[in-house]
Amino acid sequence: MRIIGLTGTIGAGKSTVAQWLAERGARTIDADRLAHRLYDTDETVRAQVRARFGEGVFVDGRVHRPALAAAVFGRPDLLAALEAIVHPAVYRLEEELIAQARRDGAPVCVIEAIKLVESGGAARCDELWVVVAAERAQLARLAARGLEEREARRRLSHQGNVAGWTSTFLAESDRLGRPRPVIVFDNSGTIEDSRAQAGRLWHGIESQLPSSPGRGFG
Repeated sequence: MRIIGLTGTIGAGKSTVAQWLAERGARTIDADRLAHRLYDTDETVRAQVRARFGEGVFVDGRVHRPALAAAVFGRPDLLAALEAIVHPAVYRLEEELIAQARRDGAPVCVIEAIKLVESGGAARCDELWVVVAAERAQLARLAARGLEEREARRRLSHQGNVAGWTSTFLAESDRLGRPRPVIVFDNSGTIEDSRAQAGRLWHGIESQLPSSPGRGFG
């Protein structure tokens, strides 16, 4: 089974790319959704969040994600504290889902995460896809979600970038002693252009699999 790490900033469209790969038979894992699940169901994670951030980030006994996000935004020390709580727990869930995908015979497993490289989660990936988009496209997509331009720009300014993710991933590949490609997926254009690009990449993956289902993007 081939493991693809999928990352990119908000508004770049990485979830759409993950959906297209899922349509072709890939098993997809969304780290953000796993974190939300942990906030709702994991007593240990909730206790750690309460101990570090207090009752102000809880509503009716549940983690209130907007309040938590506001508490850590622009505070690298608090963000690092939150990630130290959440990332290990998410990693464990991802490992369980990867193992299940192997048992199920999935040809490809995609791990989608905005902090995939920074968290160390990319170490188990065979390749890294970085989804990018022109700023105008990102701002338009975020506006469609109800995010004002000023806030969208503020969030984008605090996220990673292609150069940083690529250099870290390739340096890690050198340490692991195995070459691993980095694919920059430009999602700035039309849906048709992006789907065609995804199709070409998928066919490249199929050619490396022991048994190819021969399915493309139509």
